[in-house]
Amino acid sequence: MPRVSRNRSQQTRLEELLRCDHSLNGGILVGLDGFVIEVQARAIEVLPGPISWAASTRISGMTRGAASEVMNRITGAFAKLRIPEPEVAILVNLAPADLFKGGAWLDLPIALILLQAAGHLPDLPENIEGDHIIVGELGIHGEVRRVPGALSLAYVAKAGQKLVVPSGNEKECALIMAKPGHEGCAVYSVGLLEEAIEYFAGKRVLENALKQRISFESHIPPAPDFGQVRGQQAAKDAAMLAAAGGHNLLMIGPPGEGKSMLASAIPGILPKLSSSEKVELTRIYSACGELREDGQAVTRRPMRTVHHTASKVAVVGGGSPQPMPGEITLAHYGVLFMDELAEFPRSTLEAMRQPIEAGEIHISRANGKATFPSLFTLVAAMNPCPCGYYGSDQCRCTNVEVGKYLSKISGPILDRIDLQVELKPLTTRERMAPVKEGESAKLRQAVQAARERQHERFKGTNIPCNAAIPGGEVYEYCRMTENAADHFAEIVDGAKISTRSTTRLAKVSRTVADLSKSPDVEPVHIDHAVAFVIGGLLREYF
Repeated sequence: MPRVSRNRSQQTRLEELLRCDHSLNGGILVGLDGFVIEVQARAIEVLPGPISWAASTRISGMTRGAASEVMNRITGAFAKLRIPEPEVAILVNLAPADLFKGGAWLDLPIALILLQAAGHLPDLPENIEGDHIIVGELGIHGEVRRVPGALSLAYVAKAGQKLVVPSGNEKECALIMAKPGHEGCAVYSVGLLEEAIEYFAGKRVLENALKQRISFESHIPPAPDFGQVRGQQAAKDAAMLAAAGGHNLLMIGPPGEGKSMLASAIPGILPKLSSSEKVELTRIYSACGELREDGQAVTRRPMRTVHHTASKVAVVGGGSPQPMPGEITLAHYGVLFMDELAEFPRSTLEAMRQPIEAGEIHISRANGKATFPSLFTLVAAMNPCPCGYYGSDQCRCTNVEVGKYLSKISGPILDRIDLQVELKPLTTRERMAPVKEGESAKLRQAVQAARERQHERFKGTNIPCNAAIPGGEVYEYCRMTENAADHFAEIVDGAKISTRSTTRLAKVSRTVADLSKSPDVEPVHIDHAVAFVIGGLLREYF
């Protein structure tokens, strides 16, 4: 590199840069959680002459491959703005060093601190440096691109801190005002690197998004109305119980008889989301890159449909280098629909046992551990036999083939499904029946009332619904009249069912009683529950 002739004042100015320390706050996303990253920089050597940004910069605390990509983007953006190459070598440190830093969230703060260390951007006062959290991906044309998980990054802000985020993330970040502890915060958006430079140079004023009236569009469309499901009254009753008590449901029937339609209608009769649940779901969907436009929020219960070809990681979460949420987390507070349940790999179904019961999934990888929420209602569907037409003249499956097909569902998974219902082929008259709009609204009122009774019953505990009552406390909460207790014992002894099935019957009976507004479980409630808990085609093989 040829040496550039400098006068004394130029040399003195460059040497003064070696005595300056610079620090900014950035942020990264790990799983669903945001973390503040301290971005430190200083000039460590005066170079003989200008040298490229990539060659003059060393980044510590980030893998070499990720650091190289960051510098490629920053170099392109600086070239677009015709920013001169530095005449000092710069060391950038990202703390804490042991936290994996992937993605492009740190592009913008690294670019700004490089300009400070090279003397192209005035130093910020110390109270300003710690007052901001800066995130954003840079394009090589100088644009600041929106990033996933912006709401989680905003959540780590302290009261009074200001966030500088890409244009297209500011509305999402405004949801932090729904959580206490963010008083006095501000959210500023920039669409170009030049705007961020001018802001930190004191030449531009940015508008605070929190002071604007923001309207949000629901990311999840409305569920179809229950009135669109023709016939299948028994399946509708089972779906009502699933929604009211949080019970998992398995539907068995021939193809084309309404299983998928019924499953997609269930979120429409679940209770409406609370404000805190909406924010939590929006955080999840943002972190997973599901929100493609700013101003979208999750304001309805999610419905996730999983195909049997989906990998285990796609369903329960995981991946490398950092674990990410799967479909069971995207279905949090909503419905996870698994069609053709018998076709799912056994390993996938077995991996779901713990999250179904615990309401969360724990994932451990070499680079870290993560816990993702997964409090969902499982709605599964399957054919009764390989051809799908068991019990009709169309079926040519032998009993051995039927048994082999049904036995693909393991006993432990079946034990976690409270309700089972068989769907029959619709009659011609049922197929021609008119659609009854508005049925979901009526059913939701009954479900909401049943959930409110459960909320009162479980007040002071962490039990969310009847389906989640711990095994040792079932009969404490599922209180029966004397006649009902005798009737319950007769049914259990006569059917010779397992202890787990017995508690399942008690919990479903309690949900039937809640829908009937009854303080205690009566014999009629038990009889109603028996139809969905004991017997059925699949139970014959276990």
